[in-house]
Amino acid sequence: MMTLTDKEKRNFEKFRAELTRISQKYGVAIKSIGGLMVGDIADIEYNDDPESGDLYPEILMWQEDVEEL
Repeated sequence: MMTLTDKEKRNFEKFRAELTRISQKYGVAIKSIGGLMVGDIADIEYNDDPESGDLYPEILMWQEDVEEL
């Protein structure tokens, strides 16, 4: 199990609340078990295949990786 900082826990709660609003607005619900990734994201783009039922980042660059470049 992942141990989150207090800031990460607060950010997750804000994300959860916003995702709830987005789900209600667009009629799309996500079921994800064990797929949580937390951190400072520099760039992200999700796959665009609604027929598969999968939602995952095809492009994901963490801020710490950008800073190392």
